[in-house]
Amino acid sequence: MRRIVRSEALCLRVRDFHESSKLVTFFTPEQGKVACLAKGARRLKSRFGAALDLFAQSRIIYYWRETRDLYTLSDAELTRSFSGLVQPPERFLAAEQMTEFVLRVIPVHDPNPQLHQLLLNYLSTLETASPGHCSALVCSFLLKAASFLGFRPELRRCVVCRRPPPESQIQNREPKIQNPKPNSGTSGACYFDPARGGIICSACAAEHPPFPTPKSQIQNGKPKTQTLLDPAALDALCYLLYTPAAQIAADPNLPLTSQAPPLSLLSSFLYHHFDPLLLNSLRWQQGLKPSP
Repeated sequence: MRRIVRSEALCLRVRDFHESSKLVTFFTPEQGKVACLAKGARRLKSRFGAALDLFAQSRIIYYWRETRDLYTLSDAELTRSFSGLVQPPERFLAAEQMTEFVLRVIPVHDPNPQLHQLLLNYLSTLETASPGHCSALVCSFLLKAASFLGFRPELRRCVVCRRPPPESQIQNREPKIQNPKPNSGTSGACYFDPARGGIICSACAAEHPPFPTPKSQIQNGKPKTQTLLDPAALDALCYLLYTPAAQIAADPNLPLTSQAPPLSLLSSFLYHHFDPLLLNSLRWQQGLKPSP
């Protein structure tokens, strides 16, 4: 049985199909991720226009059939193009990292209105953000998106003994986290354990070795394990998790840390909990060869 479906949609991926058509993957609040065949979309006088551009937000109409996973796109009306994401390249890469994560982890026909709205908010903020804020916005989005999908990292207490880390300033606050100053010392330090899903204190880290590393995470022959965090690095992660996107984009003094970049830590965390997950856009930024 065929029925007509109308929905708001974000374009996550576009691929050419044969000589005149395109395969388009949309993210909708009601139906989740859907794949559509846009017949004639490659023609000069296509009725779809810019509605099928990457990152575009549109109102789409497609024909749904219960026995199929690929639907025929009937119409697409552009509502927002997000043209500010094209330049500079830092914005485009950040938008690609956000949309690729959603593309890889969201199952087909699994509605997630919260994640859809989160992606819209971050793309909107990213459109006017300075290049220096793009990486922080990506980290913030990934932390919140993982939380919506049931994998919020534990940053207030040790995942083993459930005690707050020494000299921590984060246990009794969430949104308001002052910008920490860099601290290269190890006083009050803890570890970030991607496999266990959060921080682990020094005492527990000594007694509980890291879990085996999946093959997908072994990069340059070195498996990723626990990473030492000082209080400044921990506060930086909490700031990105609990602070709204607009506030991060407007912050002239983003949290600094002398340790591993948050994006590197988050990549290890995501690869553990969404395995197998290979995000080409993250691997490009880290200077690694993208997967085919």
